[in-house]
Amino acid sequence: MAEPLLRLEGVGKDYPHPSGRGVLRALDRVSLALEAGQALGLAGQSGAGKSTLARLILGLEAPTEGRILWKGRDLAGLGRRRRRRLRRQVQIVWQDPFVYLNPYETVRDLIAEPMEVLGTASGRKLEERTYALLDLVGLPIHCLKARPHELSGGQCQRVAIARALAPEPELLICDEALSSLDSAQQAAVLKLLAQLRKRSAMSYLFISHDLASLAWLCPRIAVLKAGRVLEQGPTAAILTHPAHPYTQALIEASFWPPHPVQHLPD
Repeated sequence: MAEPLLRLEGVGKDYPHPSGRGVLRALDRVSLALEAGQALGLAGQSGAGKSTLARLILGLEAPTEGRILWKGRDLAGLGRRRRRRLRRQVQIVWQDPFVYLNPYETVRDLIAEPMEVLGTASGRKLEERTYALLDLVGLPIHCLKARPHELSGGQCQRVAIARALAPEPELLICDEALSSLDSAQQAAVLKLLAQLRKRSAMSYLFISHDLASLAWLCPRIAVLKAGRVLEQGPTAAILTHPAHPYTQALIEASFWPPHPVQHLPD
């Protein structure tokens, strides 16, 4: 049986407690697996540990215990060269694009920069790839000269998605990528992400408190509360027969007013 693209085995993460005494347990023995070409949704309210998990997968922090395996290799044992390769293979779209998009750079520079830094394209190929990515996320060509403050929130998030796709990653993480947008912008970006998933062989990890969004995008979901995975499995099964009251509460909050679960991914 093929090794999953990403596997977490009993991952825990502790931080110093704000009181200065003891530790704060952000993640507690989390075990998950993501197959190549698949999409996994990670659901939970604020403070559940979702963003902490994303930082660990990106290698920005190290777990306190357990292992994170990328193609069967423990991230803790990766040398500098392999970590640089991981930066290309795993990309993320954060919650608020205005926070992490350089306000002084044009859209052209924001999209091209990852390819230049990681050495994946240069010269004519760089320009062609930049234009292609702009088109892929549905932005008009005149946006190339714009800066983030000249765009709407939804347009900026599309730029962020194009920037994340630029190095041609094998895994795209979306960490609450819709929550800073209004409802119309959320719908547009959600539709874009769904289209990208159908057109690409990439793997996806979608992180959200909104199960309705995950139902559009992910065949499988895992529910996280206080750093622990309460349940995981096929999306339709969890949404129709949740095993935990916390999951039921998330469902009721996401699908309100009540309506049948629709548009579940294949």
